[in-house]
Amino acid sequence: MKKLAVFLVSTFFAYSAMSQDFSKYFSEGSLRFDYYHTGNSSMEMMSNDEILHEPYWGGSKVNLIDTFDYGNYKFEVYDSLSNTLVYSRGFSSLFAEWRYTPEAKIINRSFSESVIFPFPKNTVKVAFFNRQKNQLWNKQYEVYINPMTEFISNKLKIDSKNFKIHGENLPSKALDIVLLSEGYNQTEMQKFMKDAQRFRDYLINCQPFSSMSDNINIWVVPVVSEESGTDLPGKNVWKNTVFDSHFYTFGTERYLNTVNNKQLRNAAANAPYDQIYILVNSDKYGGAGIYNYYSICTADDKYSDFVFTHEFGHAMAGLGDEYYTSDVSVEDFYELKSEPWEPNLTTLVNFDKKWKSMVNDSISIPTPPETKFKNVVGAFEGGGYVEKGVYRPVFDCSMKSVIYNKFCPVCTKAIINMINFYSK
Repeated sequence: MKKLAVFLVSTFFAYSAMSQDFSKYFSEGSLRFDYYHTGNSSMEMMSNDEILHEPYWGGSKVNLIDTFDYGNYKFEVYDSLSNTLVYSRGFSSLFAEWRYTPEAKIINRSFSESVIFPFPKNTVKVAFFNRQKNQLWNKQYEVYINPMTEFISNKLKIDSKNFKIHGENLPSKALDIVLLSEGYNQTEMQKFMKDAQRFRDYLINCQPFSSMSDNINIWVVPVVSEESGTDLPGKNVWKNTVFDSHFYTFGTERYLNTVNNKQLRNAAANAPYDQIYILVNSDKYGGAGIYNYYSICTADDKYSDFVFTHEFGHAMAGLGDEYYTSDVSVEDFYELKSEPWEPNLTTLVNFDKKWKSMVNDSISIPTPPETKFKNVVGAFEGGGYVEKGVYRPVFDCSMKSVIYNKFCPVCTKAIINMINFYSK
């Protein structure tokens, strides 16, 4: 009992110290740093764009340092005077995927990207790292930001009301999701609000989000587009929409995305958020989810409940795709000599660091794709877009097949861990 009391006291002071650190280093709102990510398949670089002081901070005020080590990139924020690490996050981006397309072997491209962290009281150093094929980190870029400079804008570029449609917690005590409207014209705003409520229910009725719904806030920011729908470049259909979303990303028809990062962030700034989700006014199958970047899917496809939660698994929990037979845009995305960073994929190079502890001793590794193993956790070959060399946790899962509300135990654990991280 005495040991328990000591542990509880230690934990209390640890959390108190971290909370005090927040007020010591940060003030109200968030700092958004926009930059350009440029390169090709063999090189990349970053360059400054714009710095903004936004009115909300949606993240935890306790869990400021990333403990997951997920993502193709990460950034670290240091108090410049003491060189103290005060904030860090891993993330991925559309640029990270584009680098593995055939196009990246012959041309250069630039993508707009942003990172957001609590608004600092003093000058900070922001260091960016990219993950090498061997999974080691390489420092890529470094910038100093003085929060007192006159060049930081605090004016919202898109001014819209926000509506909270789920949750009662403070933003610092919950996973905050903001739903944005894309391809809804002025006459369709009521439809968007109904769609948002339907998608809220898709999430809250899906495990493990259902059992953790008290730890989730969902916000809605309605943004009007000039025209209804989205671009279909492969069919020469072009729409004037607020985020310029489009299918046929990198040549894959179902891959729905936007490269208008600044406009997206300008809209999301109207609510506190940890995750951005774009609802597109279309009945075509498609979507995307990029870790700590954004999620996007269509509103009216018959599989939208599955797509919504599947893509959120990518963007929020860092889950990888477990399928290997569908056409994709990327080539050689995983290095088979090292472990993928995604928690639900393994090359068996270091299986102990993945979900080996969740596998019964009687289960063979690799696990044969036989009927008797259909409902067990093992290591089934095929995943991460390749048939050989990458393994998934179970025979089938919502990260593999078009099945709503069927996250496997490994994916479920990853989701729960992430929601808990945001809720402290």
